[in-house]
Amino acid sequence: MTIKALIFCKVHHKAMKKVIDEFNDIPEIKKVFSLTGDYDLLAEIVIESTDELYNSFVKKIDPIDGIIKTNTHIVMKEFSR
Repeated sequence: MTIKALIFCKVHHKAMKKVIDEFNDIPEIKKVFSLTGDYDLLAEIVIESTDELYNSFVKKIDPIDGIIKTNTHIVMKEFSR
C-alpha cells in the first residue's frame, strides 16, 4: 500500500529555483506547487512506508540548502469527484 504525504516548505526566496530543481530530482516527489501564504512550496511525496518517508527526509530532503522549515502531513484518505 502506498502512502501519500504533503510537505509544506518555507524556503529562502533566493534558493527557490534550486529547491524546486532538487525536488524534481527526487523520484518519490510527484508534484511541487508554489504557494502564497505561510509556506512557499508544497511537495507531494508518494512512498511505500513511513520508514521510506523518514529515509527520504534524512538522505534527500533535509540536506537541501535553502529550506528553512518543513511541515509534513500524511494523507489519510483522498476524496475525488
